[in-house]
Amino acid sequence: MIRDLIIYTPMYVTFFWALVLLLSKKENNPAKFFLGIFMSVAFLVYISHTVFFQQNLHAYQFFDPIYVFSSLAVYPLYYWYIKLLTIETSYKPTNLLYLLPAVVLALATLVAYQFMSDEEKLIYIREFLLDRSGSLEDSTAIKIQKLIFYFSRIVFVVQVVLFLIFGRKLVLRYNKRVANFYSNLDSKTIFWVKYLLYSYVATSIMSIVANLIGRNYFAESLILLLIPSIIFSTLLFFIGLLGYMQNHTVVDLVKDENLQPAVDQKKLNSSQLQNKLLELFEKEKAYRKPELKITEVSQLLGTNRSYVSALINTEFSCSFNEFVNKYRIAEAKILIKENSNENYSLNYIAESAGFGSVGTFIRVFKEMEGTTPGKYREAKT
Repeated sequence: MIRDLIIYTPMYVTFFWALVLLLSKKENNPAKFFLGIFMSVAFLVYISHTVFFQQNLHAYQFFDPIYVFSSLAVYPLYYWYIKLLTIETSYKPTNLLYLLPAVVLALATLVAYQFMSDEEKLIYIREFLLDRSGSLEDSTAIKIQKLIFYFSRIVFVVQVVLFLIFGRKLVLRYNKRVANFYSNLDSKTIFWVKYLLYSYVATSIMSIVANLIGRNYFAESLILLLIPSIIFSTLLFFIGLLGYMQNHTVVDLVKDENLQPAVDQKKLNSSQLQNKLLELFEKEKAYRKPELKITEVSQLLGTNRSYVSALINTEFSCSFNEFVNKYRIAEAKILIKENSNENYSLNYIAESAGFGSVGTFIRVFKEMEGTTPGKYREAKT
């Protein structure tokens, strides 16, 4: 009973999120719907694992090509998902090329099985896939199937490395773009994707090791079977949960970027633009608006947002978000010092300084000052 629960849990988790995410409205959030496709393919991986670890060897010969395809498709699909979060506003058919190795090797596995007798199929699954034993006298068909297996694992390792590098770059570029547009980053950045990508790589290494030493090594030990089951189930659950909660994507960013009304652009040099920007923040306190966007600032300055963004990046060496938050934190510190004995609530201070929530205020304050607002107030009393 416990062994069955351990084996089935990753399958249940992926099936649950596949169902939930595929039922979401893809026209509003194509990334969320596509994550459902990723979970569906991950489900195929774990249903194949289930058949294998239940040692239903006759059934597994039909699931093995499915396993080869799904295991080689999950990373390309996750990378495609990251692209839909960060740079692509719709599905691009050219991304299907990422799945070409999975399709080719799955078909090769299927075809190789057709040239094997029933006895050879059982020998390959039982003695090679399960035990990692084998004989120099293996038939040609079994040797070919082994070569396909090893090549598929090499392709898998290459995918892990490449999609980790490319996925990380997309996430960092997107977060930088968001930070240069919004003053409030709540629910807009996607750092969690990068960290879960790292975690997924770590667990994939475990999967590679399991494949190389033989899955029977795990099948015979309840503890060794429990460890990857818990890790993969937990990781996939949080990928599904955070993906479901991530409602802001590049679709929303592009929409906001294109909302800036036309302005009569004034011919200002860098020094004049900088002076007007500082006046807008120091005298007019534009930072007090919680959802302030760079398009609103550029409109007030009568110029293009790209000029304002470039000015902030070069002259102040920070993003728009950091630039605004410096003023908000300075305002909050003044409120804390001047009213330390009146015990203004953190909610009041956060709202007065322009933060969208007290949680954001505390997080940003700690990042910039190295301490929490509460401890800062205690030190000033």
